[in-house]
Amino acid sequence: MPPRPAVAALLALLALAPACQAGAADGLPLTVLTERSGPASATGTPLANGLSDYLTMLDRRDGGVGGIPLAVEECETGGEAARALACYEAALARGSIAVVPGTADATLALLPRLAAGRTPLVSSGYGPAAMARGDALPWAFAPPVTVWGAAAAALAHLAQDGSEGSPLGRSLAYLHRDSPAGREPVAVLRALAAEAGLEFRAYALPDPGPEGGEARSPDPSPDPLPDRPPDPWRTARAADPDYVILDASAGLPGTPLRDAAAAGFPLNRIVTVGWTGEDDLLRPAAGARDLTAKGLRIVTWHALGDSFPAFDQIDLLVVDAGLSRTPKDEGAGPLYNRGVYAGVILAEGVRNAQRLAGRARIDGAEMRRGLEAINLDPVRWKELGLVGFARRLRLSCADHSGHRPVTVQEWTGARWVQVGDEIPVPRERLAPHLDAAVAAYAERAATGTGSARETPTRETPTREACPARP
Repeated sequence: MPPRPAVAALLALLALAPACQAGAADGLPLTVLTERSGPASATGTPLANGLSDYLTMLDRRDGGVGGIPLAVEECETGGEAARALACYEAALARGSIAVVPGTADATLALLPRLAAGRTPLVSSGYGPAAMARGDALPWAFAPPVTVWGAAAAALAHLAQDGSEGSPLGRSLAYLHRDSPAGREPVAVLRALAAEAGLEFRAYALPDPGPEGGEARSPDPSPDPLPDRPPDPWRTARAADPDYVILDASAGLPGTPLRDAAAAGFPLNRIVTVGWTGEDDLLRPAAGARDLTAKGLRIVTWHALGDSFPAFDQIDLLVVDAGLSRTPKDEGAGPLYNRGVYAGVILAEGVRNAQRLAGRARIDGAEMRRGLEAINLDPVRWKELGLVGFARRLRLSCADHSGHRPVTVQEWTGARWVQVGDEIPVPRERLAPHLDAAVAAYAERAATGTGSARETPTRETPTREACPARP
């Protein structure tokens, strides 16, 4: 991350900061499932770096949260569901008070285990829609918006885009990862597109095989060899859609934006949900006649820059101190900032839990109550050194997402700028689909079918009625 001018007060603070204790016996154990290796490491690495750097900054500056260090343990999954499940079991054995799954597919694989594990699972921005329902899934959290909410907002943005007026009769291409989490939003987006009068076609982007090897590379020729699958981007381009949504919320192997350009899609026609990890498109070499992402749009719920006091503290106390895995020549990007946001959620959950429990050392049940008490208003964002970084977020027993509005940011070639106003999540339109998803999940968990088959317990994900919030 490029260094910025340090404040003298921060230097003095560094000298006084207590040393961070690494052991779970001395600190509060948190487990982060990472994807620093494997086919989607380009997205997993900066996400993990942002989360790690923010929590390390709190340890260096404040001695952790509430006077107790955060004993954060990373468990590498390589994007494999079996390794994610093993990491989760290890986190429970370690006594972790919360688990960050790291990827959407890991989240889906872990959901059936939460009732037995009784440890909060926190997926910031890439959680399946059912995680919003705290009354049905009390141990699952997906703040500040679920994948459905972000994708629905992207569709709303495109439907209002341009000067043609009504989108009736126009078409939408939706490209997603060919994995359980990548396919999960397709049916809902198809229904929402039909309501908006859009012809909808979904295209699955290649995923690694069961051996976990490299993703299959699309054939660059117009006529692929018979033994190779057709290139989804060329197939989509042949249909000539009016709108394109690229869903990267589940992580995407390879170089999907470069593949899109190679297939003839101008990048300024694409709106991404999540980021592909192709940060080199945002900073091509000076004078190079290379592909750039100018005009590309991204759906987000937080700022994409680094002009915040908290980022200065990360630079000084973590990056410049050699405690970060973030290369110094790389600025904060979309995924890094998403990791910082996830770090804020975890730290606020811990702080609230300590306040409610009346002690610094808390357990998983108390952490759940702390997460449900999150109320990040403008005053709190200012106290965190993050004024303008994100909007207010309030969670509750029943609402584990917040369903916050999102913005669409466009890359100008030099920086991200917001396009239009905030877009609210269409909660009423999503409500019947969400009810159906929660009911289907409850049935699978109760009968041991579907994804819940991997779980020894058959406990139905229900809980006592949530108390009314004052």
